[in-house]
Formats: sequence, structure tokens, C-alpha cells
Amino acid sequence: MDEGFAAVGTKNFDNRSFRLNFEITLAVADGRFAAEVATMFERDFAQSQEVGPRAYDALPFHQKVGAKAARLLAPIL
Repeated sequence: MDEGFAAVGTKNFDNRSFRLNFEITLAVADGRFAAEVATMFERDFAQSQEVGPRAYDALPFHQKVGAKAARLLAPIL
């Protein structure tokens, strides 16, 4: 978050997360820990690649169907 504070965790703002999932975020006020978290994220970002509509278009048919089914069922899962 900045040089002296880091928050690590998850929080999804959807019905399933509010009612069913137990999600947590750890907040730490420590400069060294915050620096380690920043380094970790920078390393992850350096190894990542942007995914856009063309990447979805290149997926096999069964993965597209699975993705659409998961999106349809997400509110009740």
C-alpha cells in the first residue's frame, strides 16, 4: 500500500462472498514487510502478460462453454 503499511488478502464484493465465503485480509504496519510485498508483486507483474478479447477468442470451444457456464452459475455457487 505504501512504504510502511501493507494489506494482503482477498475480498470480493459479490453475494457469494458476503454470505458464504470466509475471506480475510491481513493488515501489517511494518516497513520491511511492506517492501517484501511490493517486491513480490513487482516480480509477479514482470512475469505476467495482458489478456484481452483476442486471448478469449483463441480458446477452444469447450473452455468458452465452461467459462460461460461458470459465469451463469456464479451467483448460486
